Amino acid sequence: MVVWKTVNRFNAFTNSGDEFMYNKNSDKDLVSAVVTAGLGAGVVTSFAVSQGQHPLVALQITIFAVLVALLCDRLGLI
Repeated sequence: MVVWKTVNRFNAFTNSGDEFMYNKNSDKDLVSAVVTAGLGAGVVTSFAVSQGQHPLVALQITIFAVLVALLCDRLGLI
């Protein structure tokens, strides 16, 4: 027997709310991982540039940090 209940206004009826709560492979998680890694690495590398590091090296470090964050997110390590 399936019990139907109202979950939210976007998907009015479902038999369980678990797929909304535990969906770790959503696009929102991907975007948040990219933004978080980019901002975190960008802050550190902007300080390094102000201390004399070459801007292209700083950009490479930022891109590497974003790629590692994406890899960790896709593998479920985060």
